Amino acid sequence: MDHHEDLSDLYGGADDDAGADEISIYTRISLPELVDKCILPTLQQASTHIVPSVVLATLCKFISHTVGEGFEVTGLSFLPRQMIHLTSAFMGALLLHLFFQEQIVFVATLAALSYLVLLTTKSAMPRYCGTATAAAVVAFLLVCELFVVSSADWHRIRGAQMILAMKVISIGFDVDRGVLIKVPGISEFVGYAFNVGTVIFGPWISFLDYMTILQLRERKMSFYWIFKMIRSFVASMLCIITSTCVVHWVIIEGSWKWLIAFRDAQSFRFSHYFVSYLSELTITSVGLGAMRSSNGDVKWDFSVARPTEIEFPRSLVEVVTNWNVPMHHWLKTYVFKTARALGTFVAVLLTYAASAILHGLNFQLGAVLLSLGFYSYVEYVLRARLSTIFSACVGAKRCRGDCAHDYKSNSPYVIFTNAMFGCLSVFHLAYLGLMFDSSSQQEKGYTMSHTLSKWSELNYASHWVALVSYVFYLLV
Repeated sequence: MDHHEDLSDLYGGADDDAGADEISIYTRISLPELVDKCILPTLQQASTHIVPSVVLATLCKFISHTVGEGFEVTGLSFLPRQMIHLTSAFMGALLLHLFFQEQIVFVATLAALSYLVLLTTKSAMPRYCGTATAAAVVAFLLVCELFVVSSADWHRIRGAQMILAMKVISIGFDVDRGVLIKVPGISEFVGYAFNVGTVIFGPWISFLDYMTILQLRERKMSFYWIFKMIRSFVASMLCIITSTCVVHWVIIEGSWKWLIAFRDAQSFRFSHYFVSYLSELTITSVGLGAMRSSNGDVKWDFSVARPTEIEFPRSLVEVVTNWNVPMHHWLKTYVFKTARALGTFVAVLLTYAASAILHGLNFQLGAVLLSLGFYSYVEYVLRARLSTIFSACVGAKRCRGDCAHDYKSNSPYVIFTNAMFGCLSVFHLAYLGLMFDSSSQQEKGYTMSHTLSKWSELNYASHWVALVSYVFYLLV
């Protein structure tokens, strides 16, 4: 059940959608009007997010190579490491200020508090760095959200706070488990915490992955590095145009309510893909995210989301797994596996609860994430039961080629069954995502009344289907 954790990110990032106001019309406008009134303004507005992020990230990589290689020539090998980390932190802090102005103080305070807790706990209680850091981070986030920061301001910075929280918590648990032999030094810590390639849009990367930024010769600027950046940029632009303009042009107001639900959910999903590709772009620009292939070459193929697996799902489990791959790994490693001793179902719910806290105290997010956790669990156990009863490859996860089932994946009955479960996943996604619309509440976060009113318009159909599925699972 390692898959559940990642819808955690489920609804983080898409709120950062940078685009013109979605077109909301009852009569479809012409294509030239769509380009003039929506597509071009959307691209212009999106560029305000992309240009400074990519420029500063690329500049950081250029300075790192220049300084690092220059000092290596002179033999002062101890200087480049600190210089590279401090450059990463300085560029990241500058980018934070460009995006959030004075609200940067809350991000900096969280980083300082976390580092102090890490150092103190490592000395006093060396086996509880992760637990203490997580408790301190959650307490800080809750106090800020409930008592200190306005709803609008917190909604703006919560994405950056979430990424930072994930980073410092992962350091604590990695120290506990011996993955890191000590708490990183101050220059390494700030370079990681405020890394310009991940500080705004993410994605989360581990501290050890961040330290590959020092591999200057291996991760040099190359054709493949540039090609990856161009591909991610183009993909992000196509996704934001689809989210903001195309889906609202294809499915206009006044259509059947389930079509409207599918439209709003798909708009939300593509806004998430926009941020995912943008995070790929920024992390690649700064020189991170590359993987070493079997022949020793460095491959720039880091992926955050896999849209094809989400838009054409085999199951909700695969949607969860592919929604945000780094977030999935973080929740699986630091939340799900830790809580698994309490039972799979409890671990799944705690994972989604942890995700909801990181994303902010918002009824809408909590309701969606917990609903998704229940849906995924029900689907997983039901399909596992059916797979056993009929000896067929109809589980939530794809079978390996050497599985012992009588009916393999190419069986017509198996193909039909998996297709039906895939359609059911699309139905659930439309229902869960429809409240992520462009209403005025988006600036401060959606309320309980907004969420319940949206679901009541569809008669809570998805929840009823999930409940019936669970009862059926108990009966069989």
